[in-house]
Amino acid sequence: MSSKTWGRRMCTSSRRWGLLSAAAAAIAGAGIIAGCGGAIEGTAQQNDSQAAEYAAEATSSSVAASSSQKAAAEREALVEQCTMFVTRAGETIDTYNTFIDAANAEAADTGTKASAAAAALRSAADGANAATPALPPDLTGLLTDYANNYRELAAAVDSGQRGDILNTLASRGDELSDSIRAACPTS
Repeated sequence: MSSKTWGRRMCTSSRRWGLLSAAAAAIAGAGIIAGCGGAIEGTAQQNDSQAAEYAAEATSSSVAASSSQKAAAEREALVEQCTMFVTRAGETIDTYNTFIDAANAEAADTGTKASAAAAALRSAADGANAATPALPPDLTGLLTDYANNYRELAAAVDSGQRGDILNTLASRGDELSDSIRAACPTS
């Protein structure tokens, strides 16, 4: 029986010791909290060097974000212009090739198809010139050359020229078109 009693007493006395320790800690904590409750004299002052450093970092971060957004917008505009160029170039080439097929076959509607080809070539040249202000200088130069070449080709078609002159101008247009595609971003 004595072992049961000892077991209970240990448990009871441990609980009491724990409760007494917790109570003592709470009283000590209250004393520490009460000790820190006094007023602090003085005047709050701004740390000017830290404030200036923070302002510089905030400005730098804002400028970097703006610059990144601007670069992304410029790239998006470039991709858009290049996509329009490729689409327009394909349509122009199709119209020109329809004219060449009619001319080679000596078809009755060759004149109509020549007019359509010349109009498509001029439209492509105008579109290339319209895009140049928003593009990087290397691409602007290529588009300017492309526009000039297509205007020459349109004039040759309008004047009824055939053979070597058309082939030379068309080949130059193909080279310029390939160079423009290579200079354009893919996405």
